[in-house]
Amino acid sequence: MTTNTTVSHITSPTTTASGGNLTGADLTEPYRVALIIIYSVVLLVGITGLTVMISLLKTNIRSITTIAFLNLMVAHFIFLLTVPFRIYYYVVQTWDLSPGFCKLVSAMVHIHIYMVFTIYSILLTVRFLHFYKKTQRTEFYRRLHGLGASALVWCILIIIMLPLVLKQYGQNTSQEHRCFKFGELLQETYVYVLNMILSIFIIIVSCVQTCIQVIILRTMILKYGPASRSQQEFWVQIKNLSFVLIMLTCLVPYHLFRLQYINKAGDLHQINEVFLAITGLTCFDMLTFTGRSIYKVCWT
Repeated sequence: MTTNTTVSHITSPTTTASGGNLTGADLTEPYRVALIIIYSVVLLVGITGLTVMISLLKTNIRSITTIAFLNLMVAHFIFLLTVPFRIYYYVVQTWDLSPGFCKLVSAMVHIHIYMVFTIYSILLTVRFLHFYKKTQRTEFYRRLHGLGASALVWCILIIIMLPLVLKQYGQNTSQEHRCFKFGELLQETYVYVLNMILSIFIIIVSCVQTCIQVIILRTMILKYGPASRSQQEFWVQIKNLSFVLIMLTCLVPYHLFRLQYINKAGDLHQINEVFLAITGLTCFDMLTFTGRSIYKVCWT
């Protein structure tokens, strides 16, 4: 009787503490369905945004705003290339591709987060300085300067960030045909410290930029009152506010949660995947430029 019970226990489906069956993707059914839906929305919105905004290629590429948004398009495009593989994995619940490609797809969502955050921060900082008259230029002197600045950012990404992120996923201790589960690597001190520093930095910078944006909008409203909406600068700041809101709703919640996750990676794996998927909704930023009137204001 004891032997049969033991065999039955070993061969029975893996269960969570709450009693739900785990799939081959180490996810209970509600989380797996949620991830499929979120990533499907990300893919649909991302493709739509890229298609609509392809006309930006014909704009003045000396504009800092244009250069920043073109880089955003590139970052979103590279990330969206990996999204179908995530959706496929959550649907079929098994990973039949190489472990190395699993690491690349896993790393890409984090690279996308850091790239989007970097571009947002640069764009907002330049616009804040322009508002406070600390700088009068919102354009590069020559087109090559803009392209050079973009190349510098991507070189920093490739030379510094990519090796760091790939190193974090350097050892695949997951079972065969499993993917996107590298939480055990957080037990290593350098990985733990790196994640802690990055999360705290992104949270602090996002909050500071939010406060500055609120102060700027309050200043304009107090100065112009109801006439604020007729001011071109007001609508530029509204556009900045959309970036700030995207950071607050897509990036900050994930990194706030990550401060807890890195201490309990095994218990919080499923909800962490959902928070991570939500960061992909930053692709909505492209749709903020589809309004014709706002489009004209923000690219002047």
